[in-house]
Amino acid sequence: MTEAASLPCDGMASDRRHVAVVTTTIHVPRFLDELLTNARHHGHAGQVSCVVVGDRKTPADVAKYLAELARRHTAEVTYLDVPAQQKLLRRWPSLDLFVRYDCIQRRNVGYLQAAIDGAEVIVSVDDDNFVTDDDFIGSHLVVGRQVEVPVLSHPSGWWNICERLVCDPPRQFYHRGYPKSRQDFRTGGYELTTASVRAVVNAGLWLGVPDADATAHLEEPLHVAALEPIGGQRTCALAAGTWCPVNSQNTAFDASLLPAMYLPVMLDPVRGYRIGRMDDIWMSYFVRAIADRQGDAVTGNDTVLYGPPLVTQKRNPHDHLADLTEELAGYLLTERLVEYLRRFDTAETTYAAAYLDLIYHLRDAAETDAKLDRAEREYFRLLTLGMAAWHGAVAEIVGRG
Repeated sequence: MTEAASLPCDGMASDRRHVAVVTTTIHVPRFLDELLTNARHHGHAGQVSCVVVGDRKTPADVAKYLAELARRHTAEVTYLDVPAQQKLLRRWPSLDLFVRYDCIQRRNVGYLQAAIDGAEVIVSVDDDNFVTDDDFIGSHLVVGRQVEVPVLSHPSGWWNICERLVCDPPRQFYHRGYPKSRQDFRTGGYELTTASVRAVVNAGLWLGVPDADATAHLEEPLHVAALEPIGGQRTCALAAGTWCPVNSQNTAFDASLLPAMYLPVMLDPVRGYRIGRMDDIWMSYFVRAIADRQGDAVTGNDTVLYGPPLVTQKRNPHDHLADLTEELAGYLLTERLVEYLRRFDTAETTYAAAYLDLIYHLRDAAETDAKLDRAEREYFRLLTLGMAAWHGAVAEIVGRG
């Protein structure tokens, strides 16, 4: 493979798996026009569908726009407005009563719809992610495949993928949700090998405004201009035991991971702050805890890839101080959560069964953790209740594995 090959896009043209692009929006999702044009240009027309999840703030003209979009691209576009979501979720009352309105976690409903529609690869995107010249669908079709890529390991057990993003002007920053105790701003120090791995998640990265914590955005503006190759490639994997978060924008996962892809419902108060902006981050840590224990000596570990396709994030307006208030208590609980997850073990060989083990592991870890106060322990209890509701819904759709 060469640097220009971004990742094994060779052979992707013959990969005709059904790809569902899932997004939530409170705007007219005009980015989908460019995305579907990119898919057609790269030979993926006919295998891509879109699921758009609305909310109570979503404008009424979204339905009309999406109908026109489907006609123009001859693509299947499903719009789940609030009544449609209510109808779907009545199948699973415990989940329905758990997922709030006016929150991005309604993306969970889109994942369920994609699975019902038979998607084999699910791509989660934000409505401010705009495609570049990269083959968007082809790059994400790496999930579910065995690939040979640079694999990075770090003795600390953590590595910041944002070291590969070149800022203009130069600036160091960490991926949103990276544990604060692990941020020392020293670069390098890793070992790099080339190995065959099974990609179960592909985390596409970003130009423009990156997905960093509110603290980074408050200090000064961030602008990503380029992605640096590593090991001669644009794509890399992290070895088992070396972690970095993943978000839910420009991120693809193999449908077999659906049982572990629940975005936890947030915004309950802890220490005087409402926790938010950690839903996809915590989900990614759940996946890594399980993936590190999947695979075998022949196929290698299941893992996450980071790199293309790049998108340009033209970020919707954000109140960075409001974001910070939602992140503060989350910083504290993330430290406890990753400790629990590092101790997780399972003999199960499917994500559905391993996720059930993980639910009970988290419940027991929080209940016996003397460092938690009562409100924090209750927060973890609610977290596992939501995870259990999700597990039951997915089991009905895809089986219990």
